[in-house]
Amino acid sequence: STVMIGVGVFTAVCASLIAIAQIDIKRSLSYSVSTYMGLVFIAVGTGQDETALMLLFTYACAMALLVMSTGGVILNCVSQDLTQYGGLWSRRPITGISYLVGAAGLVALPPLGSFWVLLQMTDYLWSSQPWLVGVLLLVNGFTAFGIIREFGLIFCGKPKQMTERSPEGLWALVLPMTILAGLTLHVPLLLAQWELLPEIATINKTIAGLLLLSSVLGFGIGGLIYLNDKWEKPIKFPFPAIQDFFAYDFYTVKLYRITIVFVVGLVSRIISWVDRYLVDGVVNFVGLATVFGGQGLKYNVSGQSQFYVLTILIGMTLLLGWLVVGLF
Repeated sequence: STVMIGVGVFTAVCASLIAIAQIDIKRSLSYSVSTYMGLVFIAVGTGQDETALMLLFTYACAMALLVMSTGGVILNCVSQDLTQYGGLWSRRPITGISYLVGAAGLVALPPLGSFWVLLQMTDYLWSSQPWLVGVLLLVNGFTAFGIIREFGLIFCGKPKQMTERSPEGLWALVLPMTILAGLTLHVPLLLAQWELLPEIATINKTIAGLLLLSSVLGFGIGGLIYLNDKWEKPIKFPFPAIQDFFAYDFYTVKLYRITIVFVVGLVSRIISWVDRYLVDGVVNFVGLATVFGGQGLKYNVSGQSQFYVLTILIGMTLLLGWLVVGLF
């Protein structure tokens, strides 16, 4: 359980930070997926299996809605680069509203689904492992910031070359997206119907307030930066090295190349050398010895069996002697 909690904390915190620095729409959302998988690991590692299943359900509805809304945008605008987007709110209001519903359903924003799941998680951890409550609040705030950042870059600001002609998608895209938005809004009713919601009187108002505060801070700071035309886009960190550290996924790709790829390549070269010069060398030597031995014997046919036996014994002795010397 300790290992699962450690993996979950590392994944959730790191993925939520990396998502903020991405300029690719799908990569930004994919790291949010990793963030919530980290929260699921934390829930399972702390013995909250039912909460983990609830989190998977509420997260799946909200994230599917976010993916559908951004997928429809990418389909029309072709590009996945967030820096090439802007001004789509007036052109695609249904998509924009669906994105906001998905964003609200993903983080701890009452009364939507993820709020109740994260509330149940933090309430359990409040007395046993309070430091994990801080992790959940931090991750929730970072996720809210990253989601509203993506919304601001896509739907707010002035239209750009890739978004000047981007009408609302076909009904085959808009209709299921709208239905999924309705389902996301009704997730709390489903949880209540399944008797998975806590009684109002038993809610820890301190924890609920902290969760709500982390969501509001994430949305508020993100909105102040990315919904404000006075801020020059793209936003640059005061220290470019820190921004690159997050943008390049903590340099995990480069680290993977110089560790795993290097070790695998080195081992494969060693095995190739052993196969070529040792294994093949022994086989080739035996083959050549057999050929030359046969060629030599055919010119020394005497018809005496004892001569043949002596020749075979000498040959086997020389071969075994060569193998023994090679081993030692």
